[in-house]
Amino acid sequence: MIALIMIMVLLTVSLGVSGLVIGSMTRASRDRTTMVAFQAAQAGLDLQIARAYRDLMANDGAFVSTDASLAYDLATLAPGSAATATVRPQSDNTYAWVTNTVTYGGRTRSVRSMIRARNVGIWNNAIFAGTGASGQAINGNVDIRGSVHILGEGEAYSDLNSNGRWDAAETFTDRNRNGVWDPGEAWVDANNDGVWNSAEPYNDTNNNGLYDPPLTQTDLNSAFSGNAYIGNNYSGMDAGLEAQVPAPPRISGIETLGAEVRCKHGRISIGGSATIGTDSLVDGGTSKATVDGSFVSDGYTGTRGANSVYSDNGTNNSYDLGHLGIDFPLISGIGAPPYVDRTGTTWPTQEAYLDAKSMTVNLTSITATTAAFSYADTNGNSLTFTPEVRVGGTVVTPASLAVNGIVKFTNDIQIGDSHQTIRYSGNGTIFSKQDISISCNLLPKAGFTFPTTARIGLLAKRNLNLATGSGDAQLKMAGAFYAQGRIVSRKQNEIMGTFVSNFYDMGTNVPKIYQVPALPTNMPPAMPGDKLYFTLKVHSWRER
Repeated sequence: MIALIMIMVLLTVSLGVSGLVIGSMTRASRDRTTMVAFQAAQAGLDLQIARAYRDLMANDGAFVSTDASLAYDLATLAPGSAATATVRPQSDNTYAWVTNTVTYGGRTRSVRSMIRARNVGIWNNAIFAGTGASGQAINGNVDIRGSVHILGEGEAYSDLNSNGRWDAAETFTDRNRNGVWDPGEAWVDANNDGVWNSAEPYNDTNNNGLYDPPLTQTDLNSAFSGNAYIGNNYSGMDAGLEAQVPAPPRISGIETLGAEVRCKHGRISIGGSATIGTDSLVDGGTSKATVDGSFVSDGYTGTRGANSVYSDNGTNNSYDLGHLGIDFPLISGIGAPPYVDRTGTTWPTQEAYLDAKSMTVNLTSITATTAAFSYADTNGNSLTFTPEVRVGGTVVTPASLAVNGIVKFTNDIQIGDSHQTIRYSGNGTIFSKQDISISCNLLPKAGFTFPTTARIGLLAKRNLNLATGSGDAQLKMAGAFYAQGRIVSRKQNEIMGTFVSNFYDMGTNVPKIYQVPALPTNMPPAMPGDKLYFTLKVHSWRER
């Protein structure tokens, strides 16, 4: 009986232990299956986010509604699973929900993220500055609405000795005073190579006869003074001018240009009443007050400094786009990269492409009273002008200019006289091998919108002068503005579009520049730097 009782006890204990082991193994298997399903869901989410980011270039920065099966992609991680991924753009299609759902071994897990794409290309700014001599990138009392991106990289040069910096000529004793080193004259062998070295060649984009180096941590990149302002909205803009461009984006009913401020090298000085963004309500809260972000590696200075910067991400963020390799788009000279056109053909420089594909017009000025003319070639380039019509001294029909393709002027070109108006149509770029000067209102024709139904690019190999003549003031313009040298806009102008230039002179009379968010995807032909760049941010993650 005792033995029988012991056997029964042992049998009961064994059955209990066996049940516990079997239950634990079942739970472990179920937990493992669930974990594999979860890991596959997260891996699929990351994969679908990466694919959505990849497709931004083909879709002009917009997310596209997508339904995809990822079973094949996840076969190694979760063999035999069913996996589906979706991308659902929001009303602002730079935002999207991305969801991935995986069923593996009878267990289903699903994860979701809200992502946002941001176009950080050169033309998705109000101002993009390349070189920027110390304190000269932007200087004065200016009103900028939209993003500002300043490199401060210094002028391009040929690094003949591969030491990573520009080298001036080694000093020497000019015994015969001829201004050049002659064999036998004593010199300072700075690099200890035993020979006298001349200055390394460089691209003197501002034609000042000096090499302008990259800005350092103590150099002043830009100075904002007086009532200077970088805003994130169109508040206060002339209503007639605003009507000639697409309405700015609205997010949750709030008007915003997505303005960000970037400065790769050098500091930004803020003084007086100048601010970047604002802490006050704008238009009763219907327009965004702060800028979306500031990324200034060397920080702020001036009497107000960072205290007058109102940014969603604060003021302690360094330049964030170094991984994208965004450079100033030189069209010629040292540092100008090869240019790949839309057919995939590679040209030595963009200037070589412009010279080959443009139509040359031998004019030095086009004013509202210039006699009518029309030029065209077999490549689709054309330029047609009709002068203004006056009755009793009053303009009843403004002058009109139709530009298509690329129109080249080999010398300086003057467009308009003081207080004149020229209305444009078409889709074209005016390219000058020298300077472009504009002294008139330059706007789309009535019934057209810049840059969706009428667009014009002003491309100067040297300098672009906006309203710099005697009496030029209170002018309005809309266009894409590029100068390899300098853009000058000193007076009370209101300009829609983007400035892209190595150097700037923005004056002290509150010139205004308003970014047009539609421009990067509606560029005039062959404008430098029209490649799109995107960043992507994951705003949220959750398991469903």
